[in-house]
Amino acid sequence: MPRIKKRLSRQYSCKETRRVVSRIETFPNELVSEVLARVAASSVIDIINAKSSCKTFKEIGEDSHVYHHVSLDKLCTDSWKPLSEEQHAFLNKCWKSENPELLYRQAVVDYFNGVDLESACNQLHKAMKSSHIGALYVTCIILILNDDDKFKDKGIEIISNMQKSASMRRKLISHRKNLLESLRRMWVKNPILKQQRIFCKTPHRNRWRSGWRDMDAKLQCQACCVDREISAICGFFN
Repeated sequence: MPRIKKRLSRQYSCKETRRVVSRIETFPNELVSEVLARVAASSVIDIINAKSSCKTFKEIGEDSHVYHHVSLDKLCTDSWKPLSEEQHAFLNKCWKSENPELLYRQAVVDYFNGVDLESACNQLHKAMKSSHIGALYVTCIILILNDDDKFKDKGIEIISNMQKSASMRRKLISHRKNLLESLRRMWVKNPILKQQRIFCKTPHRNRWRSGWRDMDAKLQCQACCVDREISAICGFFN
């Protein structure tokens, strides 16, 4: 009797699975692609599991829209350890799909290694068009350290506005940390990070030099906001 129940349970489960898959096949490919893209943005492990669950997911999961949104949090692309062929193939698909995280990571390597500054800026621009906050943050740092006052002022304005929002400040903490970790793993050749500057000329400057207990407290002074970010990034190399 238990064997019969187990067999019936297995048959019922198989029928239910086939029924779900058949329903999925009736959905427009664009809708399935959008769902898989959101899964991919959440976790690369989840999208791998989804693609292995049925033929439909496997086929549509290869869409460039999915690779454009896939999360790379679990994959370190700038370590000294060589990547496997499978990882290379995966990253090539992400690159062709203009995955903003991969564009951002490559831009950081190219810019701060001094390899191809123009290409790095183009990659940052593409990543920003996809609302990548890290790309916006790095672009602001580059603009602020630029010798042209026009670009400098624009970078100061953007990053100080970002600091005014509590939710954005939390994101800046994360992206600042990620950038520093990437720079520590790199051989930084671009001298821009060794040219630390002080922007605040008011008494706030003395307060900054003595340090704050809360590195990410809300500041009213734009120049102090900039000094804090530049000191956090450039201070590591000075």
